[in-house]
Amino acid sequence: MPDEPLLSVCQLSLPDTTFEQDLELIRASAATGVAIAESKLRDGEEEQQVAALIASGLTATVCLPTNIAPLPLRPSYIFPGPEDPDARLELMLQSIRRLARFKPDCITVITGSSEGYSLADARKISLDSLREATKLAVELGTRLALESNRNLAIDFSFLRTIPETIDFLDEIGNPGIGFCYDFYHLWDQENLLEDTVRVASRIFGVQHNDWREPRCAADRVITGQGVMNISAMLSALERGGFRGWYDFEIFSDDGRWGTDLPDSLWKLPYDQLIERANSGLLKAWYARRKGDSQ
Repeated sequence: MPDEPLLSVCQLSLPDTTFEQDLELIRASAATGVAIAESKLRDGEEEQQVAALIASGLTATVCLPTNIAPLPLRPSYIFPGPEDPDARLELMLQSIRRLARFKPDCITVITGSSEGYSLADARKISLDSLREATKLAVELGTRLALESNRNLAIDFSFLRTIPETIDFLDEIGNPGIGFCYDFYHLWDQENLLEDTVRVASRIFGVQHNDWREPRCAADRVITGQGVMNISAMLSALERGGFRGWYDFEIFSDDGRWGTDLPDSLWKLPYDQLIERANSGLLKAWYARRKGDSQ
């Protein structure tokens, strides 16, 4: 069993910094990976940013494309885009090509909302699009990680649970796409630990955070400071064979999305935010062998 988890930080957790500033902040922490957000790339400067990543010594981990879903997301303030699925697919393929330059461990995708479609039609559009996107990712030397969504105050996916998502992946039928396991969306599901052990070998990346009763759509908390039994989830992931990246991903509205939370995590100095997140995950990691009995 590994002595230490592979720690990464998602650039969306640091909304007011540049790509290069993020590399400096993460390098100074216990993390050795960065989940690149395409929104922090600059047109025409990708080669310089690739060079900066290489020079930093960090690994590109559970990366996030701007064009993340074949169907629209509701509301669209995080990942805006056209309504037409064909146009969205072309943009998704462009995002995969752009991020592939950074040699990511995986690129996160999601289905989008089924609003305006029958569930059968939404499923067919997503299956067809993600098959094509996966084929391209594999050709470029990377892979995709499909995320489910609890859809609390947002509608980003018609896949809610681990079994639903695994069934969908089976239907895609390409090992180049796996599961993106986000604590926030999964922590209170029925049969969570059993399902986690069962599917762990198909998980390509874990996004870590914690839960309190949210006051708005973007109100996550730092790992270890909420109500999740994180040690139990870590133990289940390890027993199932997951050995990949643990990526810190939070959204904590400071007014930019409509709710100015007085204790928004985005008001903290980002070096402190990263340090607290890493420490929270590591504390749960060292306690994980007790987790199953809690």
